[in-house]
Amino acid sequence: MTIPFLSFFKKISERFSARGLLFFWYRHYKALFFIGFVIVLAIGGWKWYDSLYRYRWSDEEKKQYIELSFKETVFKETKFRDVVSDLAARARMHEETLELKRNIFEGKGIVPKQ
Repeated sequence: MTIPFLSFFKKISERFSARGLLFFWYRHYKALFFIGFVIVLAIGGWKWYDSLYRYRWSDEEKKQYIELSFKETVFKETKFRDVVSDLAARARMHEETLELKRNIFEGKGIVPKQ
C-alpha cells in the first residue's frame, strides 16, 4: 500500500526543517510582527468602514428600531419637587453653624477609666 502525497511531504521536509524555520524567525521576527500588525490594522479599518458606511437596514427596520428604542420618559413632577425640597433642606442645614457643647481640650466632663 502506498501513501498518497508521500513524495511531496518528503520533498517539503528536505527543504523546510524546524531548525531552518527557527533561524528564519530569529532573523526576521521584527518584520513578521510588523506585517502582522499592518494586516490586523487593515482588517480593523475595513470592518470599521464597513460598519459605518455600508449599513444594511431598510426603512422598515429603522422605523421598528426607533419605535422600540426611543420611548418618551414620563416626568414625575411630584417626586422631582420632593427631591428638590430635600436638597434645599440639606443646604440650609449645612449653612447653619454648629455649636459645640463640650470643649474636649479643657478636659471638663471627662471621666477617667478606673
